Amino acid sequence: MNGGSLMNKILKSLLGLVLGFALVASIPMSRVYAYSEVDCFDFQDSVISVAAGSSKTMWFRTLYDYTYYTEGSTSKGTYLECSFGSGMQNITFHIGEDEQGKNVFFHFYVVDPRLETTDKHDCVEVYVQNIKAANTNVAAPLASGKTGSLVQNDRISMLYNEAGVPMASFSLTLGKGNMATYLQKGIVTNGAKYFDVAASAGYATPVISESDKAVMLANGYAGVCINGKYVNWP
Repeated sequence: MNGGSLMNKILKSLLGLVLGFALVASIPMSRVYAYSEVDCFDFQDSVISVAAGSSKTMWFRTLYDYTYYTEGSTSKGTYLECSFGSGMQNITFHIGEDEQGKNVFFHFYVVDPRLETTDKHDCVEVYVQNIKAANTNVAAPLASGKTGSLVQNDRISMLYNEAGVPMASFSLTLGKGNMATYLQKGIVTNGAKYFDVAASAGYATPVISESDKAVMLANGYAGVCINGKYVNWP
């Protein structure tokens, strides 16, 4: 084999490699999104804004029967109006008038005997607009045998005696100085009494001064039940 023939073969090999790399580079890369493995849900929008006390309807297509649950909601009036069945349909996101959560997530899961897995999941995020400051009043039995009240004013709850005199207060925190939004629901018992609240985040914890804590404990209140989780005063 002469030198010219060898050189031609080398050049052809190099040319083939260059063309191969060029072909690979010309293929568009697939962009990866959250829940991109879900190919059975199709939403008109995945992020919407809805004012507290109102609703929004969008089209929705699903190949399978489904269910949903909400995350970040504090209101019983926040829910999804839907068929739970497969097909093309309209779904309506209702946001309660007393909703305190700024971001409410509606999580969709496949629940269908035609699909062996229930791991298919997608989500619609709702930005809640025009949130009204919470102002609720809950009757609160006192150690004296009389009944006071727990009054919520936005993000602070104050315990009053039967004469309307303030006794102690608490709030909820998300950490790093961020106060949690929540809604008082009532009083529940788990050995001791707890103030029952629906919070925008399940990991919220109560904040209270030592003097107010002593007043609460003296009246039989051990802490706050946050989204069903009993949390004692710190």
